[in-house]
Amino acid sequence: MKKRKATEDPSPQPDSQGTAPVELAEGEDPNRPVRIYTDGVYDLLHLGHMRQLEQAKKMFKHVYLMAGVASDEETHRLKGQTVQSLEERAETLRHIKWVDEVIAPCPWIITPEFVEKHRIDYVAHDAEPYSAIQKCKDKKKDDRKRRKNNSPTEAESGDIYGWLKNSNKFRATVRTQGVSTTDIIVRILQNYEDYVDRSLSRGVKPRDMNIGYTKANAIKMKKNMQRWGEKVSDELTKVTLTDRPLGVHFDESVEKLRNSIHQTYDTWRGRSHRLLRGFARKFEPMKSLIGIHVNHHQSSDDDAAISDGSGLSDSPAPHSKEISGAQAGEESDTAEA
Repeated sequence: MKKRKATEDPSPQPDSQGTAPVELAEGEDPNRPVRIYTDGVYDLLHLGHMRQLEQAKKMFKHVYLMAGVASDEETHRLKGQTVQSLEERAETLRHIKWVDEVIAPCPWIITPEFVEKHRIDYVAHDAEPYSAIQKCKDKKKDDRKRRKNNSPTEAESGDIYGWLKNSNKFRATVRTQGVSTTDIIVRILQNYEDYVDRSLSRGVKPRDMNIGYTKANAIKMKKNMQRWGEKVSDELTKVTLTDRPLGVHFDESVEKLRNSIHQTYDTWRGRSHRLLRGFARKFEPMKSLIGIHVNHHQSSDDDAAISDGSGLSDSPAPHSKEISGAQAGEESDTAEA
């Protein structure tokens, strides 16, 4: 007679006291934590990343969480430019309390071999389908390449986590709405000139911000004008909040402004005349021309003053003496000749 082979009993064996050990549910055994893997770019680590990592860590009572960080080369080629380097992104993750291990760089597409190598029980990510290529130009190029090579793994689905979902090795996390690296960059771009102006005031060189000196000066001037406008607006607000009648105070303000403008113009005109006369002394042939030019403007000013009655005076204009002296000198020179 043939002996029957003894079949192995799959049930738990009793311990020395004769009682069978209690089989713990998944994740309940601290000696056998559930190994969960999550991956991403993790550029400019923000609240959305941290909440996703926390969700993955709390999926079971005991979890060993591994976080994969995509390489610079693949990220730039398949998704876009990053702000931080791979080393910076990985080091930031190591300081997050939910993360037990950082894998950097990690593959862009998770393969069965990668899952087996790291003994991954589940992959945690948001449930939305995730295409292998995020950049439009590269995505079209990759689609043509896949059709040519007839690659079934990626061609069948635009979701790189598709096979994990079908294998029941995928756990979904919930995205934090309104928080992403793109949103942060958009906020910076919306206030681009403010950040440039602030950096310039702190001593940052334009070349360090990849802008020219002309653009830097234009931004600085624009922000100064904005600040001046805000100051004027504040002053106007104070005027409207005064107890005095608006018309009286407004007229006084306008009068002060008009007088200030006239004083500034008179000062500028006097300086310009002095400069012209000094210039004429150095170049004698232009002396008569400058004298005629100044005399013409002085006569126009005197006529305007007489017409409104404000310029009536017995004393001659100061410029008239100088010009008359110059003309007398010219006449004497002509007579001697």
